[in-house]
Amino acid sequence: MIQRNDSFFIVKILTGVFDPPPQHLSWPWLYLTAVGLAIVLAVIVASVATVRATRRPAVEIVRDL
Repeated sequence: MIQRNDSFFIVKILTGVFDPPPQHLSWPWLYLTAVGLAIVLAVIVASVATVRATRRPAVEIVRDL
């Protein structure tokens, strides 16, 4: 895991790349929240699809092919 000092060191090295350089480091809370919600939604959709698929007998699924 990157520690706080490592983050400041990376920003110091890349100061020439940033225009203007950042005054402080921040967490992109909106982005992290959106990614978290997308993960939760994907798990819910996958779970519902799995439950629906397991309720139907495998023999019936094979016959439909």
